[in-house]
Amino acid sequence: MKMPRALPILCAAAAILIGVGWAAPCFAQDANSNPMSFPDSKQVLGLEGLKHNATGTLSVESGSLVFTNGQKKAAVPASSITEVLTGKDTERTIGGTVGTLTMFAPYGSGRFLSLFRTKIDTLAIVYLDSAGAVHGAVFTLREGNALGAKKALLSQGAKTSVPVEVEAEAQAKQKAKKQQ
Repeated sequence: MKMPRALPILCAAAAILIGVGWAAPCFAQDANSNPMSFPDSKQVLGLEGLKHNATGTLSVESGSLVFTNGQKKAAVPASSITEVLTGKDTERTIGGTVGTLTMFAPYGSGRFLSLFRTKIDTLAIVYLDSAGAVHGAVFTLREGNALGAKKALLSQGAKTSVPVEVEAEAQAKQKAKKQQ
């Protein structure tokens, strides 16, 4: 028996809302920032027309998130992205029993991946298609690139409920602890 296509998407949206709460989205200020490219990225799941675990280049350009895998290309307009989360966002905001359960949600993000892999960053997005349906996608990037990708998406018009400044402060504190 096949699972309806909307069920995993709804589970992902619920997991994200439970994990980060109903905080007001933060909007980006600069919509004209330079394009950024993140080679050797992996689209774990979620983009139409691409196989799961496809390796390619993730880029943020001309107001869109673009993933290129060989000749195949998938683009998501940044203005349709309603949530951008990194693995660090979910580590900080999800806790307790609910957090333990939500970290295994299909698009619920990088905590599950980080149990098995190190030296990578995760980036999860929730977006609306042209018909208004909710979709999600999860990417892995080289370590240290998720925050840059998140900032680039926000500068192009994406939204998030976890401000970048809070995440940057948390990373700075973590680096300071490692140096001590």
